[in-house]
Amino acid sequence: MGLFDSIKKGIADLLGKAKDEAVETAVDAAKDKANDAIETAIDAARDKANDAIDNAKDAAREKAEERKQEKERAAEAERKAHEEARVCSQCGRHAAPEEKFCPECGGKIVEKFRVCSKCGKRAEDAEKFCTECGGEIVEKVEEIKN
Repeated sequence: MGLFDSIKKGIADLLGKAKDEAVETAVDAAKDKANDAIETAIDAARDKANDAIDNAKDAAREKAEERKQEKERAAEAERKAHEEARVCSQCGRHAAPEEKFCPECGGKIVEKFRVCSKCGKRAEDAEKFCTECGGEIVEKVEEIKN
């Protein structure tokens, strides 16, 4: 092997090393760029998921508050209905919650209300038939248990 062949081989080795280093640098840069893109996508997905969770929690809190208010309204309506249903068994006068006997005639205070003859569901004053089962609405009288 002559001098020129040695120089040629040395130059080829240097070019090969330079080429390998350039490829390695390019691959590393591509990996870094891909990792950055993946991290950005993961962060965006995490933010979107957290926003969805927060929105779901807010909606659940609002729904719970609505249910609570509806229960309170229903309890108040039930209490009011019981108060209005308290009447004298003899003269029909409406009675206060604390009254056991009528101050007008001395009759016993009872609770009158309308219920379905089939399923027993309480009915509104205007209803003639049950909205649950179609049964006839009848008036029911119960003694008040104190």
